[in-house]
Amino acid sequence: MVVYLDVLFGTNLLMDYLTLLAAARLGGVWVQRLRLLLAAALGGGYAALAAAWPTLAARPLQLLAGISMCVLAFWGQRALIRVCALYLVVAAAFAGLAAALGHAAGRTLLYGAGYYFAVPLRVLLLAGAVGYAVSGVLLRGDARHGPIGREVEQMTVRFGTAARTLRVLHDTGSELTEPVTGRTVLVLEQGTAQALLAGRGIAPEQKQDAAAQLAALPPEQARWCGLVPYRAVGTTGGLLLYFRPDSVRRADGTALDCVCAVGPENLGQGAYEGLIGV
Repeated sequence: MVVYLDVLFGTNLLMDYLTLLAAARLGGVWVQRLRLLLAAALGGGYAALAAAWPTLAARPLQLLAGISMCVLAFWGQRALIRVCALYLVVAAAFAGLAAALGHAAGRTLLYGAGYYFAVPLRVLLLAGAVGYAVSGVLLRGDARHGPIGREVEQMTVRFGTAARTLRVLHDTGSELTEPVTGRTVLVLEQGTAQALLAGRGIAPEQKQDAAAQLAALPPEQARWCGLVPYRAVGTTGGLLLYFRPDSVRRADGTALDCVCAVGPENLGQGAYEGLIGV
């Protein structure tokens, strides 16, 4: 079989990009598209080299190449190991599907250490666009949160001497805003909120309701805080204690103008530490 290295590189660039994107969305992490593209280019280059020198297609080297792609794509993520594991699972599933389809069609869809689809470029691009759209619908957000319109991204919150980098779930069902300024409310898991409040020496009594917590704070601490009303399924409503952070920044460095409210103890069941409307 005649193999064109440029086609091999392009095919694996596309497939590796889609695989990394699927792992990121399953893992609920936000990552720059350029980093995904660079990592996918590394995978495409490795596949081309393995085709030219078959010894590079050994299983241990394939595993090392996959891990290297993950590190390049997801370095700096708190869930690096988890996302890498998800990538390996997704990559194995994709490879198994390609092997099964190739066997059924009597064609070779895997070559050396990568994929090889001898199809017109427009068909390949169309397949990539469809795969991207499907991953956006089915895999958006954390592995535990699949509904359309949900997504998890990292944000860094600073308040006084405290700073925390946390995962925040965007939820289309959340429309919570601060009533005076109209700022979006970022609801934090109770433990995360307490750690940030400690940055200015604020330690509200958790056994009290939000109004009593605010009333019990000294004036110099209370000036940073306020109350925000909320409604939830199964309740008539209530109040949340909030504070105005010094800064909230997304993973790309852009600032988010919002206030932070103290939420329940197990807000995200370990999947995320904050909740905000989209």
